[in-house]
Amino acid sequence: MSAISGRRFLTALAMMLAMLLGAPGLLAQDRMPQLEIVVPGSPGGGFDKNAQALARVLRSEGLVDKIDIRYSPGAGGLIALAQFVGEPAPDVPTIFIGGTTILGAAAQNRSVVSLDDLAPIAQLNRIGLIIVTRRDGPVDSLAELLTLMRNKTERIEWVGGSPGSKDEMLLIALAKKLGLPRERFTFIGNPGGGGVVGERLLDGHHLVAATSFEEFEAFANRDKFRILAVSSATAIPGVDAPTLRDGGIDLAMDDWKGVFASRKASPDELAQLRVLVAAALASPAWRAELVRHGWAAPAQPEAFAQIIEAGKREAEDLASYTVPNRRSDSAVREILDGPWRYFLYAISVALVLMLIALFEERKARRRKHEVLAKEQELEAIRDRTAEQASGERTEISRQLGEWGLSTAEIDIAWMILKGLQFKEIAGARGTSERTVRQQAQTIYAKSGMANRTEFAAHFLESYRF
Repeated sequence: MSAISGRRFLTALAMMLAMLLGAPGLLAQDRMPQLEIVVPGSPGGGFDKNAQALARVLRSEGLVDKIDIRYSPGAGGLIALAQFVGEPAPDVPTIFIGGTTILGAAAQNRSVVSLDDLAPIAQLNRIGLIIVTRRDGPVDSLAELLTLMRNKTERIEWVGGSPGSKDEMLLIALAKKLGLPRERFTFIGNPGGGGVVGERLLDGHHLVAATSFEEFEAFANRDKFRILAVSSATAIPGVDAPTLRDGGIDLAMDDWKGVFASRKASPDELAQLRVLVAAALASPAWRAELVRHGWAAPAQPEAFAQIIEAGKREAEDLASYTVPNRRSDSAVREILDGPWRYFLYAISVALVLMLIALFEERKARRRKHEVLAKEQELEAIRDRTAEQASGERTEISRQLGEWGLSTAEIDIAWMILKGLQFKEIAGARGTSERTVRQQAQTIYAKSGMANRTEFAAHFLESYRF
């Protein structure tokens, strides 16, 4: 036993447990040749921080030889989730980094895909959210913020990560606890979170931000910000700010990230991934990552499914929360209950009839002019559209030429951009599908793109093709 290092012992222990739970044949396989990690966000964001941390541990513990990270940002992680669910079974073992942001985005958008479509592997961590403002702003404490929220009639603008994220859920939950209308508050979402949220807050257009503590690490000039409160049940080590409960609000919320896999993966592959992640999370290297990012330790793997379900219910409950923005109508009610009410009713009816007559008269006069204006506008739109399409095709042709593509490769590149599959391209060109695939790989290599998706996305983003 003394000859076995600590991390090898933890790895072997995790694999032995997996065998006892019905994963035969995994004990001998203590290294995985290749692993792909799908990040449903941008580089530098919260999902990426978790992916990078897990990749570092898997490498340092000698658990995986090669790790590729694939990014697919947008819609609070729903774009990446839809792509991952719709893909065939992965050729190499693949994991998906998910979390509460996806639960919130799915609830708000009534998405047809959710984390239920994936196989849960393990929770990675838990992290408290923070409520932060500028040091030179008008709010110096949580108490001042709560007073402002209760008394200010104008909308209060919050800034945070993606719409539907835990950042926005914290705002809604806080409004619900205070019994305030959701419509009194505006949440400005920023996909990518992190430093972008800090920049928006420093711009001076937003009063306060909600973000996870790990995202706060990406804020520039952190000395210019003041953390008013943390949302977790207990204080975050090193953060001089009270919890919401300490501030008199009976509310505790945590963000979390977890590892998921495709339900199309084989039972053996799912068991292998569970062993792999369990070994990583049991290592001293992962404990160091928890301390580094201010993360709390994850729950036990057997509780992960219940955590996901509880998070889903919470997101759906908050997405449906609404309270009418009521204002006092006592003065109006006093007038309507008095003797003048019949006179006011008559005046109101007369004004309404007069407005209707004026409106119909103006509508009749304008009808002929509107028809002519619409025809002219439509013609102008057609001209601009034709001009724009011509310009974009010219730009695409120029780009293909700059990459040094041959005439045949240019033809295939256009067919790829039009969405044709390799089999269809082969039929149109009278060649084999294998030849088309080889030519496509040459196109990707010359253009510096990795695959069809990245190649098409380049032109979608650059030219709105």
